[in-house]
Amino acid sequence: MMGRSRLIRLAIALGVLATLAGLASMLTSEIVMAPTTGERNTLIALMAVLGAVAVGGTLAMRAFAPRSLTRRMFLSVVSGPIVVAIAIAAGSRTMIIKDNDIRFLLILLAFATVLAVGVVYTLAQPLSDDLARLTDVARRVGRGDLEARTELKRMDEVGELAEAIDSMVEEIANSRAERDASEHERSITMASLSHDARTPLTSMRLATEALIDGVAVDPERYLRTIAADIDAVDTLISDLFTLGQLEAGRLEVTAYEADIVPVVHDVIEGLTLIAHHRDVQLDTTAPDRCTASADVDQLHRVLTNVVSNAVRHSPDGGTVHIAVDGDRRQIRIVDEGPGFPADFVDEAFQPFRRHDEARERASGGAGLGLAVSKGIVDALGGRIWADPGPGGRVTIELAAAGTR
Repeated sequence: MMGRSRLIRLAIALGVLATLAGLASMLTSEIVMAPTTGERNTLIALMAVLGAVAVGGTLAMRAFAPRSLTRRMFLSVVSGPIVVAIAIAAGSRTMIIKDNDIRFLLILLAFATVLAVGVVYTLAQPLSDDLARLTDVARRVGRGDLEARTELKRMDEVGELAEAIDSMVEEIANSRAERDASEHERSITMASLSHDARTPLTSMRLATEALIDGVAVDPERYLRTIAADIDAVDTLISDLFTLGQLEAGRLEVTAYEADIVPVVHDVIEGLTLIAHHRDVQLDTTAPDRCTASADVDQLHRVLTNVVSNAVRHSPDGGTVHIAVDGDRRQIRIVDEGPGFPADFVDEAFQPFRRHDEARERASGGAGLGLAVSKGIVDALGGRIWADPGPGGRVTIELAAAGTR
């Protein structure tokens, strides 16, 4: 059933249309027929009755028409001849139309009605089939079948609807694929975090139990191991916190004109003991001064992440070289390890991306350092990238002072 207000608006519109059609018809009859007063009154009465029948019939079909599109079109076609037939019958009663004219008009009207019904059926059946196809696809998608497509090619509104449905289903399928990939990545992330946190915690627990039980042969070595594990957990938590701030856009990075050479020397000094413990040498080449747009504290963190990562991947007896290019405001870190595979350099700065899972975990890498470094360098307006091996090669390029 149609809404009452909508039905009233439609009735008013049809009434206005019938009135305008009646006025036009009366004007035409005055010009063509020059009717008498009696004929004029008869025409007015006929048009009023026909208008009322047309408006009432239209409203009834709109409100109570069958749900089948084909039947609705059939009723629409048949209703026109019915109204004409009523007009002819009324005209014969008033003697405006002669008997022979009436018979001839009725025969032609019946013939035209049969033809119209055939034409409507021919046109409506493919439309009905296509709409059934759209309904079937919509129901299949509702049941979760995102492979369903209408695959209809029509140059009309139904074709546009089919194209819109296919596009919508495609977008839903892509969204689901992205969601599934995100869920898979999230599960891998949680597994990585669990492993990366459990390894040092297990090591600390075993070392602590050995110290408590008095079975530690070299207590100082056990304490150094515990301290190193605490640093590993602290680094993991700090990287996770920073990564969360970066993704939320809340990391406070203030770029200002700074000399980056002292930062490089401070990082090297801070990592020297760790490097010596792994039998790795740290070497540097830098000018006396290199001014760039940087946040000294955040840059220190970036360099610590990248250089410590290079130390971890260097072979025993290897060298990590840190070179500062003052003209380009670049810091290049090169180690003698296997380096980044060519198919991995674009993923190396994504969170929890590790080319060699076993080696990374054995060496304590959580797969976050490079991701955090990239986020910080991007926030400073610079760039960071890796070049394929052999040899690990990471380059940090900072913006010129005063450009931010």
